[in-house]
Amino acid sequence: MSTFWCIYFLFSLLIWSAKSYKSQSEPSGNVTIITNLSAKPRSVDQCTPGTVLKLRVDNFFEITKDGTFFIKFYEPNCMGCHDFETTWTDLAKSFKSKENICFAELNCKFAKTICNDYELRYEPNLIWLENGEEVQQYDGDLTSPAIKIFVREMIKRNNTNKSAAERPYFHTKPIILFGWFLFAGDVISYFA
Repeated sequence: MSTFWCIYFLFSLLIWSAKSYKSQSEPSGNVTIITNLSAKPRSVDQCTPGTVLKLRVDNFFEITKDGTFFIKFYEPNCMGCHDFETTWTDLAKSFKSKENICFAELNCKFAKTICNDYELRYEPNLIWLENGEEVQQYDGDLTSPAIKIFVREMIKRNNTNKSAAERPYFHTKPIILFGWFLFAGDVISYFA
């Protein structure tokens, strides 16, 4: 195989690879700017930083399947939940700069099946979800300082777990193939 065809093949692969990457990386719709590159952009209508997103039975699984969520599960007739309402809103405001975390709540009166699936013991329940999977239930004091420590620990753990795993996407296959074709070409020309 001549050097011309090897180079032609390499450029064809690089162009094809760049086109496929461009079509995969184009965002659809409005997205928020994320400072943590390991988190996926979240639609503006799903979660606004500094506010509490109200989840429903019909949107719970769809919304929580991608991203990081800290969710309060509550019953409207629960006195502890009533007292905790302002604390939860203030917590969402205090972590406004962490745009990749969505503070949300689900009313268990209308979502009994979902709440039963999480085997909730008392009201309110706080659960950390990542990409639709439960990571950890919060079982400490329902005070703002205690919950802030928990959130910071989860952020730190999340950043540590993802820092080595997620890297910028780089196409190495065309380069490896090109090297193989050059090697094969040298071997063939050596014996020819």
